[in-house]
Amino acid sequence: MQYHTLNREELVGALHTADTGLDLSEAGQRLEHYGPNEIERKKRKNYLKEYFVQFTHFFAVLLELAAVLSFLADLYSPGEGYDVLGYAIFGAVVVNATFAFWQEYKADRTVDALLKLIPSLVKVRRGGEIAKVDARLLVPGDILIVEEGDRIGADAVILEANSLYVNIATLTGESRPVRRFPGADRSETILDAKNVLFAGTTVESGNGVAAVFGTGRNTEFGKIASLAKEVKKRLTPMQTEIIRITRILTVAALLVGGVFFLLGFFSGQGFLIAAIFALSLIVANVPEGMLPTITLSLSLASQNMARRNALIKNLDSVQTLGSATVICTDKTGTITRNEMTLKEIYLAGGETISITGEGYDQDGEFVFAGERSGADERLHFFLLAGMLNCRATIEENGVFGDPTELSIIAAARKGRIENNGYAKLQEFPFTSERKMMSTSYEKGGETFIFSKGALEVLLPLSDYFVDDAGRVMPFDESNRARLVARAEDLERKAYRVLAVAYGRGEEERGFIMLGLVAIMDLPRSEVFDAIATCRRAGIRVLMLTGDNPLTAEAIARTIGLQVDLVLTGDETRRMPDEKLEDLLKHQNVLFARMRSEQKLRIASLLQRNGEVVAMTGDGVNDAPALRKADIGISMGTKGTEVAKEAADMILLDDNFASIVAAIEEGRTVYFNIKKFVTYILSSNIPEIVPYILQFFLRIPLPLSVIQILSIDLGSDLLPGLALGSEAPEEDIMDRPPVGKNERILDWEVFKRGYFFLGAIEGAAAMVAFLGFLFLSGWQYGDLSVTGTTLHRQAMTMTLLGAVSCQLFNVWTLRSWDHSSFQRGAFTNRLLIIAIAIEILWVYALLNVQAVQVIFNTAHVPAQYLWILLPFPILLFLSHELYKYLRRPKMVKSEF
Repeated sequence: MQYHTLNREELVGALHTADTGLDLSEAGQRLEHYGPNEIERKKRKNYLKEYFVQFTHFFAVLLELAAVLSFLADLYSPGEGYDVLGYAIFGAVVVNATFAFWQEYKADRTVDALLKLIPSLVKVRRGGEIAKVDARLLVPGDILIVEEGDRIGADAVILEANSLYVNIATLTGESRPVRRFPGADRSETILDAKNVLFAGTTVESGNGVAAVFGTGRNTEFGKIASLAKEVKKRLTPMQTEIIRITRILTVAALLVGGVFFLLGFFSGQGFLIAAIFALSLIVANVPEGMLPTITLSLSLASQNMARRNALIKNLDSVQTLGSATVICTDKTGTITRNEMTLKEIYLAGGETISITGEGYDQDGEFVFAGERSGADERLHFFLLAGMLNCRATIEENGVFGDPTELSIIAAARKGRIENNGYAKLQEFPFTSERKMMSTSYEKGGETFIFSKGALEVLLPLSDYFVDDAGRVMPFDESNRARLVARAEDLERKAYRVLAVAYGRGEEERGFIMLGLVAIMDLPRSEVFDAIATCRRAGIRVLMLTGDNPLTAEAIARTIGLQVDLVLTGDETRRMPDEKLEDLLKHQNVLFARMRSEQKLRIASLLQRNGEVVAMTGDGVNDAPALRKADIGISMGTKGTEVAKEAADMILLDDNFASIVAAIEEGRTVYFNIKKFVTYILSSNIPEIVPYILQFFLRIPLPLSVIQILSIDLGSDLLPGLALGSEAPEEDIMDRPPVGKNERILDWEVFKRGYFFLGAIEGAAAMVAFLGFLFLSGWQYGDLSVTGTTLHRQAMTMTLLGAVSCQLFNVWTLRSWDHSSFQRGAFTNRLLIIAIAIEILWVYALLNVQAVQVIFNTAHVPAQYLWILLPFPILLFLSHELYKYLRRPKMVKSEF
């Protein structure tokens, strides 16, 4: 039922209540019927069960299977290190499952945050008496009493109101308090109705009585909560790519293992030997260290973002930012400062004065457009008149009052204006009908009245004006027209224009016009450059705001935002999906007067167009859209708890420019992960090739399983992490967004990892192994050396062949397309640390007995180490040359 359309008698009858309220027994019965006034939550999850679900995902199952196979191999071939490998792999699974579970647990708190906005105690009439009751006990039919400062406990239709103003920004995004009236309202939607109070909103001033018609999930808050619960996020590009990489590498590993099992079995090696050989190849291909490295890399990137005022809640969202193609941003508090600023004064005598400084900062100067002769005194009185007619205050512990009045107070403070003995007598408050406010004062036995309001209201009440000589002159038609023209010009620039006048006596008539003030919620100073960067980076920026179209469009054009079309929420609601989807695809649309469900619809249609959507918001009304977007971005300072919980990222400084900084980090993460995936894959070849050659040639085993593990989870991990922490490259924001169809594991990564860098590393490992054996007097085919010191020394050389190449490999992979020399030798401190640890690791393999026992290595005389030198140098120089030759093609294809 549309309760807001009913008159008082019809409403009371429909709710089966009375002006005296429900009696206690009836309230109890209704509570049993409707349930408590709280947002319905899903059945509490069994979090122990949810934790173990993390072990059933594809990648986790793959690693778990590899661990089990490793334990089985240890049973048939003990002492080879398969058991250690199994424990290490399963440890990686536990770490990542725990992290994923924690992220999901935090996301479940979104709806819980809604409860914080519902008050604990409310005042109602029950049985003819006023009582304070727990807000959870409110039921339809209760008569609710609200006063200034109250947070409203349920949706209710107003029965009585006394200058009642309510802040509904958390629901609609409307930045100014709105007046509420009793009486039937025929508005098309309930959110537009002027006679309704909404749960979770706040009474700014006045008081009233209302009849409750909606509680719990039936309130507008409850509907938003339902939207937030029902909205399912798409898999992030990173999640999708990890699944894809895992499957590709798994299939490749199984194919290689299967082929060589068959070759071994039919060549007479026997089932067990062929199976263990195939298992070794599979384990060598499984990227045990990839997921921990990706997780750590994303974590480091999130720390970088936090230093740039962007707090990431979901690590996978770091890389999603790099793929963002559209940013849907709110205006108030994101693009603008959410602080009204008085920027211009137009005195009735014709002088224009600009005021420097922004927001409620009290530092600023008054700049006259022309001659200021004699205008200082008139400006001083103008500011005094404005200040005396304001209830707002600016104090050391904060600002209090209406934002428009605060801007006038701030301007008066800049002019060092003081009261000078005016004693307040009476206040005539602002109402939406009057569109003006007046305050009377007494000074020196004389009464004055100061007034501010809409020009069209004060103009007919003003008989005089102060001219450019400071004289009080009759207000003729030409001067009236001049003032109206100036006001219209300022309004076209999206200023809020108020007239200021004064009079003698206490009546609101016969005013003397002093002039106009032009007030605006100014754009943040950094936003213009941030918008320009987005345009250069191929990212569209769409403004979705609850503010009016004229103001929104003027702000958009001020910051350089491209606007092809302006649509209001009502126009959007009446537009079919197909037409709106087409508009979103081909035009830059600015949306004004938007509701929460409409923002959700915009995000969905953009995603249907193939866009990767970043959505900003700060209110409860934004939560469903934040959940739906690929990357939800909440304000940290002014954002509600609901918005923060629903978002993937929180802007600590509420600054749009911080989104651009975060996108830069997101793009950097994409290429950094591409680098270390290549780095990890390239080390697979020197792990695989020795097994294959040992199987088909009469040579001892060149590399043991425990040594493979030392490469995957030991020597590769820190340098790979260092690659993941590389700083953004200079041209990262001159490239288009990372496409949804672009893959981390593409042909270029395979080519470089396996067939280029990996091939050189494989050759280095085998040359080191065989070269050492032959130089030590070994004869081909002599397998009797297996298990001897000579064999351990040769395996050490194999390991060193791979590790030494990886040391140079990590350096050349610091840049995917540019020369590594451009990155600077000491710009990545983690890389320096990783290389230092790697060198210590090599030293330990050669000289520390405890390490040698664990990893089956031995000391190698220094005169043999020269065998290792050519291949790392060859790898580094050839890859630098490859990037140099590829660069022109890359520029043509990407730009």
